Amino acid sequence: MPEVLIPVGPSDNVDWVKKTLSSAVSLNLNRVVVYDNSEREDLSQLIDQFNVVHIKDKRMKQVNMARLRNKLISLARERVVVLMDSDVVIKSTSNLIKKVEEEGYSFSWMHYAYSEEEMNKPTEVGENNPNLGCASLDLEAIKKIGMFDEKYARDEDVWVYSKLKKEGMKVGSIEERCLHLNRSHERKDLRTSLKEARRNLWRPKYDVMLMMDGLTQATFLTGYTYYGSYYVVGLLSVLFYPASLLYLPIVGFGVKYYGGFKRWFYNLIPGLALALAFPYGIAWNLVRRLKH
Repeated sequence: MPEVLIPVGPSDNVDWVKKTLSSAVSLNLNRVVVYDNSEREDLSQLIDQFNVVHIKDKRMKQVNMARLRNKLISLARERVVVLMDSDVVIKSTSNLIKKVEEEGYSFSWMHYAYSEEEMNKPTEVGENNPNLGCASLDLEAIKKIGMFDEKYARDEDVWVYSKLKKEGMKVGSIEERCLHLNRSHERKDLRTSLKEARRNLWRPKYDVMLMMDGLTQATFLTGYTYYGSYYVVGLLSVLFYPASLLYLPIVGFGVKYYGGFKRWFYNLIPGLALALAFPYGIAWNLVRRLKH
């Protein structure tokens, strides 16, 4: 029977961890393993209140999510595992596990919902962002690809999706969603939009790394194409001002895709940051390759 693997870190919210562990224990799987490198007494005491395997380790000096995933996997006894981040609630894993055990998938996941009302929201067109916060893995497949590549300190979920797919293995999501208690990625207002924009300033270095490693999936480049078009049209407009009319279909598509002007605007800011940082991603990877 599958088991649950959960990482707990130094900046985790106590209330979220409590809800996550309650959810994990209620799934009634083989066992729940909590890898705790928080070095926090309040979190340690909370974890010990639950019927889980509590593994304590030293705090990572610098967060490397790929290394963290490898640590988690090293603790597993079963071939099929459920991964849960410390800020999610999963109501049922039966279909998630079925996707791996019966349908032959190596990696399956749930998309996030940020409220109870969104839990039954159908998957949107183009919504194909793999995540390891609510996921099931076939560890035999993960070991075949050499575990997680630790140079991908971030975006390790996109890397494993792309690597497994390149090796001809099946990957995909299920229609059910998990509740993401941390709403900082929701882009619901100007503050969270700007916060996401700051994150997107470093993301391109991993996306370009995927390209250089031959793992790029077209799905994950659409954002660069769409948001990059804002800069292209802006430059064309300086040379030939009627070209600015091209913004009409570009903005119209965005408003329709995001379901309204406000949602489009709050997604536009981090999107422009992502496209703006793309040259940095190229330069960072070229310098890195020259050094090696």
